[in-house]
Amino acid sequence: MDDRVLVPFFVFVTIGWVAWVIFSSIRGYLVAKMQSGVQMRLLDKVDSSQTLLAYAETEPGRRFLESLRVELGEPAMPFRRILSGVQSGIVLSCFGVGMLLLHGYSVATDPEFTIFGVLALALGIGFGIAAGASYMLSRSFGLLRHRTND
Repeated sequence: MDDRVLVPFFVFVTIGWVAWVIFSSIRGYLVAKMQSGVQMRLLDKVDSSQTLLAYAETEPGRRFLESLRVELGEPAMPFRRILSGVQSGIVLSCFGVGMLLLHGYSVATDPEFTIFGVLALALGIGFGIAAGASYMLSRSFGLLRHRTND
């Protein structure tokens, strides 16, 4: 494959990824800002501690207090982050192996396939190791709780 094809492809993919990261970060910020505004308005309406306690005993009140607890930095879903790392590791590893196979079977003889294949495979393995370490640490810190059906 010619460099004239690979370079624009990877530039386009990189620009797309950067745009996705920027827009998802902005979206997350706006959602958090909106939630914070709604919560502040709700707290402003509470006129006494008795009213707050009465509200906290209702189902919507419990959900509201739970959302405040999560926003204060308590880990909400460690499984989500661990699974994200596993997924990234699998995808990058498969991409790297595919690139190396293309080069190995002489379908693509350019050295770039070997370079990108090795880099993608290394990143995939790194994501997998990081996900495994996150799982082990989360379990040792007691962050992973098994849900029971009551």
